[in-house]
Amino acid sequence: MNSLRKKLLLAAGAMVVALVIGECGSRIVLPLLPDPPGTGWLGDPVCGYRLRPVEPGDVPEDADSHINTLGFRDRNHTPTPSGDVFRVLALGDSFVYGVVPVSDNFLRIVETRLGQSGTPAEVIMAGIPGWHGGNQAAWLEDRGLAMEPDLVIINFFVGNDVTGLTIGGRVIRGILYPTTSPRPVKNFLRKSTLFLLFETQVLGPLRYYGKQGPDWVIPPDNEPVNEHYLYMLSQNLPVYLRNPGSDTSELWDQAEDHLKRIDSMCLNAGIPWLLVLIPGEVQVDPEIRSQVLEGLNRVPEDYDFDVPQRRLKEFARTRQIPVIDLLPALREAHQAEGRQYVPNDTHWNTRGNATTGRAMAEEIINGFSR
Repeated sequence: MNSLRKKLLLAAGAMVVALVIGECGSRIVLPLLPDPPGTGWLGDPVCGYRLRPVEPGDVPEDADSHINTLGFRDRNHTPTPSGDVFRVLALGDSFVYGVVPVSDNFLRIVETRLGQSGTPAEVIMAGIPGWHGGNQAAWLEDRGLAMEPDLVIINFFVGNDVTGLTIGGRVIRGILYPTTSPRPVKNFLRKSTLFLLFETQVLGPLRYYGKQGPDWVIPPDNEPVNEHYLYMLSQNLPVYLRNPGSDTSELWDQAEDHLKRIDSMCLNAGIPWLLVLIPGEVQVDPEIRSQVLEGLNRVPEDYDFDVPQRRLKEFARTRQIPVIDLLPALREAHQAEGRQYVPNDTHWNTRGNATTGRAMAEEIINGFSR
């Protein structure tokens, strides 16, 4: 027995030593290796990560797969605006990146309608899948304000711009890996480079923006809610609780701190900004809401699906920040036109982009005041 125990201890010790050597080696060697061809991500010391720009001439600037010199899914922009063009810098996450063709993106619709109203406009679509307020504030401070925008728009998705603060990202050899988790054990394990490689390469591919891209076929509107969508929504539902726990309350405070930082930067730079509230599908579509709550065995009475908008509007009111709340327009369009979101996805379909683009443009054209 003593001999067997000794062998087991030696084997365990050898495994620990091997893991430590492997971890140290991976942290030293991987950053020295060139990124494999075709990888789409770059690490960024300021904002964490961004998309890899395409090589000049490889993809037309109006193509859906074009990634500009700033690392965004958008056309290229000059460092400073030209002539009398009204330059808008629109920051956000995968809603700004979009899952529909770029020409149908809500911000392109805003740009077009501003031009039609007599205000030549240029909208910089600065959106990265997985970005939250901290990433956006860092990029705005370091690079965005230097582009001399006439207006800054922060597109705040209530679905995960609060709960998503628990999920970080790290680029290793051109691939984006999730480095944190709301689950304590997984959050600890993701501190290891070896575990990140194992989790992604062995357990299955993990990407922030899933099936997005020009080759993705959007499913039909009547596709039922699936398990993957239920899981995604289970992570977001805490923001709608009538009585959220301390963890969610702390995340709300963090999200508002990022907005305060953005507000202070814009005030100091003398640049107006507005906060756009992007609702989740469960706020817009009663049928989807019922399916999600039933599928997750949640009690409907525990939730108030207008809570995020009320809280953010009160936050904005105290700091005199103009707000565009897209929830009423989307609810009205849902009743009149049908589904505004891609099935089993959190993003707008073409109809949803058209609805929100029109609503935002109208608000901007009519003017807003701090």
